[in-house]
Amino acid sequence: MATPKGDVYSFGVVLLELVTGEKPTNVANAPESFKGNLVEWVMHLSSNAQLQDAIDKSLIGKGSDSELLQALSIARKCVSSTPKERPTMLEVYQFLRAIGERYDFTTEDEIFMPSDSGDVNYLQELIVAQETKGK
Repeated sequence: MATPKGDVYSFGVVLLELVTGEKPTNVANAPESFKGNLVEWVMHLSSNAQLQDAIDKSLIGKGSDSELLQALSIARKCVSSTPKERPTMLEVYQFLRAIGERYDFTTEDEIFMPSDSGDVNYLQELIVAQETKGK
């Protein structure tokens, strides 16, 4: 049965996949002796103050290391083993939005919804960031 806290957990797993580049059931970058899944690996690294080691190496050094670590931290909260300790999706949105605000994503950004006309070629952008003035 689907629950809001279960949805948060699932979102956290997807976010872990994006930041780590790993599959949920097979962690290629973990030591051979590690037999757990992605969530268990991230929790293990977190408990040993090595959370940054989970970030996909191909993403590091491109100017967003801090944001990647923050996203990983959000994901870790979402996959907490105790559902009561998981944030709500609204809180997850607020955490991610706070990261995005540094890149000029605002609540005033244009949001385009699919056309009711049934035109499949209709531009269906969900979020368009405002260009930063002066950049």
